[in-house]
Amino acid sequence: MAEKIEGENPPNAKPLNTLVIFSFFFYIVLIFGLIIVLPAGDWAWVEGWAYTFSFALLTVIYSLIINKKNPAVIRNRMKTKKTGVTKDIKTEAESDKWLMPIVAIFAFPVWLLPGFSRRYGWIKMPLPLFVEIIGFVLVISGMVLFYTAQYQNAFASKFLDINEGQKLIDTGLYAYVRHPLYSGVMLWFIGTPLALGFWPAVILAIITVLLFVVRIKFEEDMLVKGMEGYEEYRVRVKYKLIPKLL
Repeated sequence: MAEKIEGENPPNAKPLNTLVIFSFFFYIVLIFGLIIVLPAGDWAWVEGWAYTFSFALLTVIYSLIINKKNPAVIRNRMKTKKTGVTKDIKTEAESDKWLMPIVAIFAFPVWLLPGFSRRYGWIKMPLPLFVEIIGFVLVISGMVLFYTAQYQNAFASKFLDINEGQKLIDTGLYAYVRHPLYSGVMLWFIGTPLALGFWPAVILAIITVLLFVVRIKFEEDMLVKGMEGYEEYRVRVKYKLIPKLL
């Protein structure tokens, strides 16, 4: 995801109403309260609520900033169908149809299982507090990286597609890695089981990360075919996710 319009917003990038942005907070608290806290059967579960409110708060803060700078990002993340899919990139773009359901199979339990573990006592020896703190550091760092990448990328999309007027850039985080948004998601997922005290779900998180690596392969093939200059950018910026490593 190395594409961004520098300066002005893309066409039709009208900012969302601020009240809509604030509604994200209540939506996230409701959804993640049901997914994470409710299965625990303990409405006083500190880790579950800390995770949920951290996600909700950071989402609102960054959404307010992004809505002012690059409102197209939020609209792209909210759209319900792909755009700009040509014959040349159709195979790569349509990989989401089978890949993302597989991702969901492994990703969703990363959030769901810690609550059930707390309810039924699956883990007899709780993780030390410092391990949970490390987990929260990874989660928050991942969220910050995820939203910063969106701030710098006016065409960040949840779909594999190429938007009208999309341009290649190599500034900000994209000067160091080609897919910083995925870097953030991966830190976020690896940290989640630790933050919520259910270490076995780290295995599911790692599988989720590997599936995102597969998705990156399809995305890169799509961008090489459909975006001018991407192949040269890939030569200049050698790393996909972690500088000097991966």
